[in-house]
Amino acid sequence: MATASRLRFFQSLSSRTLELLCEEAAAHRPVPLDRLERLCADLLFDRQLLNPVVVSPIPESELPF
Repeated sequence: MATASRLRFFQSLSSRTLELLCEEAAAHRPVPLDRLERLCADLLFDRQLLNPVVVSPIPESELPF
């Protein structure tokens, strides 16, 4: 079980760092690091829920057709 200080540390990491940790944990041999992968994936998912990507529409005057 991750301690509160470790969770705070992971929450302070950038999303890109969490993505890399998640990839490395999944690819770890001989046994994937499931708990680390799950922790990183959960934090990334929570961030996406809190900060959804907003795509601004392109004005009709700028459409190429």
